[in-house]
Amino acid sequence: MGCSILFLPTYSPDLNPIEHYWFKIKNEIRKVTAQFKDISIAVEHVMKFI
Repeated sequence: MGCSILFLPTYSPDLNPIEHYWFKIKNEIRKVTAQFKDISIAVEHVMKFI
């Protein structure tokens, strides 16, 4: 068929520093979402602290 398999390296989020920041951002958004009616306002609120 002309297809080949491409094996990707194992994904390790612990070794990728940006993953730690995304984890913190997502947690903060979850916390403040209950305080705001609109998710975009919650995200805007969290982004002010980055």
